[in-house]
Amino acid sequence: MHKVIQSANVVRFANFELDLDAGELRKNGIRLKLSGQPFQVLAILLEQPGAIVTREQLRKRLWPDTFVDFDHNLNSAINRIREALGDSAESPRFLETLPRRGYRFIAPVEGAATVKIKTVEPQRVGWKSGRWSFAASVLAVALIATASVWWTQRILRPERRISSIAVLPLANLSGDLQQEYFADGVTDELITHLSHIRALKVTSRTSVMRYKGTKKSIPEIARELAVDAVLEGSIVRSGNRVRISAQLIDASTDTHLWSDSYERDLEDILALQSEVALAISKHVSVTITPEQRKQLESAPAVNARAYEHYLKGNHYFWRRDVERAVESFNQALEADPNYAKAYAGLAESYVIFEAQDTPLPRREAISKAKAAAVRALQIDNTVAEAHVALAWAKLVDDWDWAGAKEEFILAKELDPHSEIAPFWYACELTWIGNFTEGLDEMRQARELAPASPIIYAFSGMALYQARQNQQAMEVLKEAIQLDNTNAAAHQWLGLTYQSMGMQKEAIAELEVARQLSKSQQIRVTAPVSRLGYVYGMAGRSKDAMAMLDEMRQMAKTKYISPVHFAVVYIGLKQKDQAFFWLEKAFEERAFEILLIKVDPRFDSLRSDPRFQDLLRRMNFPN
Repeated sequence: MHKVIQSANVVRFANFELDLDAGELRKNGIRLKLSGQPFQVLAILLEQPGAIVTREQLRKRLWPDTFVDFDHNLNSAINRIREALGDSAESPRFLETLPRRGYRFIAPVEGAATVKIKTVEPQRVGWKSGRWSFAASVLAVALIATASVWWTQRILRPERRISSIAVLPLANLSGDLQQEYFADGVTDELITHLSHIRALKVTSRTSVMRYKGTKKSIPEIARELAVDAVLEGSIVRSGNRVRISAQLIDASTDTHLWSDSYERDLEDILALQSEVALAISKHVSVTITPEQRKQLESAPAVNARAYEHYLKGNHYFWRRDVERAVESFNQALEADPNYAKAYAGLAESYVIFEAQDTPLPRREAISKAKAAAVRALQIDNTVAEAHVALAWAKLVDDWDWAGAKEEFILAKELDPHSEIAPFWYACELTWIGNFTEGLDEMRQARELAPASPIIYAFSGMALYQARQNQQAMEVLKEAIQLDNTNAAAHQWLGLTYQSMGMQKEAIAELEVARQLSKSQQIRVTAPVSRLGYVYGMAGRSKDAMAMLDEMRQMAKTKYISPVHFAVVYIGLKQKDQAFFWLEKAFEERAFEILLIKVDPRFDSLRSDPRFQDLLRRMNFPN
C-alpha cells in the first residue's frame, strides 16, 4: 500500500496560500515549486498550527509501509519547504524545529487544513522474483527488530506512570495580541478542569505562567516544577469559533504521548476543555472516578459575552489591576446574572482592594467581597474561590477564626490542586500561633506552586513570625532568586535581618523594597513603615520620623492602615503613641492588626495589659 493526500480547501499565512485542492503553494498569487512529499509535509503541519507534529507522526502518515531512508527524506522535505518559504532554521518565521522531536508551524494561519489520507492498493507483484525475496528478508529483519524494541520497552522497561502534570500557557496564534488575555484565560480554565481529576497533581497557574514565551526545554521546565508530564499547545480564535491544539509530553524522556485538536463555538468552550481533560486522563494512566467523569462530561454551555468578560476580569486580577478586574466581572454579571464564578472573581478582587493601598474604603471593600462571595455560593456552593474569599472576609472583618478555618478547609477539599486556600489558611494558623500546622500548610502551598515568588515570600514571613530566623532567611533568599523584584520578599528579609541584629543588612533590604514598591505602585506604605520601624530600632530617630511624615503625606490621597503608624512608634519606643494607633486599627478592622499576636515587632508591648486586652477583644483562640 501507499498513501495519497486528498484535500479541499485553501490555507493562508503571511503572503502565502496553500491550495490543498490544486496541490499548489502560491506566494502573492504566483505558484511556487513545491510538490510531492514536501507539499504533503507542509499540509500536515498546517492541520494543527502551533502544535508539535512529531517525526513519528509524519512517518506513520507518509512513509508507513516503505523501507526508505526516512530521516533523509523527511529532512530533505523540510529543507525544500524552508527554501520555498524563504525561512530559516536558526530564526524561523514559519517552521520551527524541535530537536529529536518534530516540527511546529508557528505563524498565524487563516483557515485550517483538512487533510485526508486515502489508502491506495498497490499493483500486485509476484513474490518469486529475487527483488521481492530481498524485500521479504528485509521485512523479516524489521519485524524482529520491532519485536525486540517492543520487548525492551514494554517488558524490560514498563510504561511509566504519570501522576503530575503542568499545563504551559497556550500560544496565541490568532494573529491578534489583544487576544493574549483569552489564551491565558483558557489556559487557566484548562488547569481548573484537569484539577477535577483528583489522582493527577496539576501545577498551579501562578507557577506555569512564569514560562510564557520561555526558551527553556520541556525537561528543564519539568524539573523546575517537579512534574512527570507537560501539556503544551496553542489556541486560535476567529470570531465565535475557538480551536485548541494540545499535546502531552513525557518530561523524563521528552517524548510525545498524545496530541489532538478541538474546535468549538465559544459557548461550548467548557465542553471542549472537559474533552481535553478526559483525553489526557486516558493517556496518563490515572484513575478517574465516575463522579469526576460526570463532572467533566456535564460541562454546561456558557454565555459567550459573559465568559469573555470573565476571562478579562481574571486577566486584570492576576495583573493586580483590581479596578479593571471589578469592572470586567461586573460586565460578565450583566450578561449573565447567575454566573457564580464571576461573583467569585468579584469577591477576590474586592479582597485585594481591602488589602492594598487603594482609594476604596477598606470596610466598604470587604463588605462587597463578602456579599459577592455569599451570592456566588448561593448559586453554586462548589466554587472554591468563593469559599476562600468568604474565609478572608470572616477573618479580617469579623475576626471569626473558626468560621474562616471552616471555609478554608472547604475550599481545600473542593480544589485540592489550588495553592490559594492552603496559602491563606497557613497565614491564619501562623497568626494565631499554631506554627506547626501553619508551616505545614505553607509547605503544601509551595509544593502546589513551586515557582511562586509570593508564596515563598510569605513562607519566609511565617518562619520569621515563628522565630525560625535562619530558615526564614534561606527561604526569602530563594524567593528573591525566583524574582528579585518581589518587594514582599525583600521586606520580610529586612525584618528577619533586624530580628537577627543585622541592622545594616535590614535597612539595605527595606530600601530595596521601598524603591520596588514605588516603581510597581503597589503596597507602597508597608515598606515605608517597616523601614521606619528598623530606623527606630537602630537609633536613627530622625530617619524614622521622616518615614512617619512620608506616610502622613500618603494619607492625604489614600487609605493608610493605622498599624503602619503603630509599628514606627514601636521602633521609636513611644508605647503610648503605638497603642493609640493600634486602637484606631482595632476600630477600623485594619488587616495588618491580624499579625500582632505573633509578630516579633510587637514584642515590647506584650507585657502591657493594654496589649493583652486587645488580643482578647480580637477573639484570638488560645
